[in-house]
Amino acid sequence: EEHDYFPWPSEDISQHLVSLKDLFLYGGPKLKSLPEQLEHLTFLEYLGIFEFGRLEALPEWLGNLSSLKILWLSDCNKLMNLPTVEEMGRLTNLQSLEIEECQLLKERCTKESGPEWYKIAHIPEIKIDKQIIQSLD
Repeated sequence: EEHDYFPWPSEDISQHLVSLKDLFLYGGPKLKSLPEQLEHLTFLEYLGIFEFGRLEALPEWLGNLSSLKILWLSDCNKLMNLPTVEEMGRLTNLQSLEIEECQLLKERCTKESGPEWYKIAHIPEIKIDKQIIQSLD
């Protein structure tokens, strides 16, 4: 059965996920949002978001993932918007942003001219479709 939301484990299982460090989410063509329960995974260091076919914007609560070091976005064809610059700025440990096969977001993150660029300009390493766009080391 296909959903337009991401099915999340029951609460008794979720309590064991709090200390999770790596998470890869594979959506589907109809999925348009991330599970809100993710915002409580404050120990998460690596988050991969793949194939969320109708996801247009990353949620504002992404800024709560204070331990996040790597964010990888792939095959999210309708994704256009990142969280606000304030929320992206709260990701103080974020070292790498990888964007693959997200055409709309790719265009909006064009270095120095895209409307989303100012939200990510502080991230040390940015790769778009496997090309290093920024490396601040």
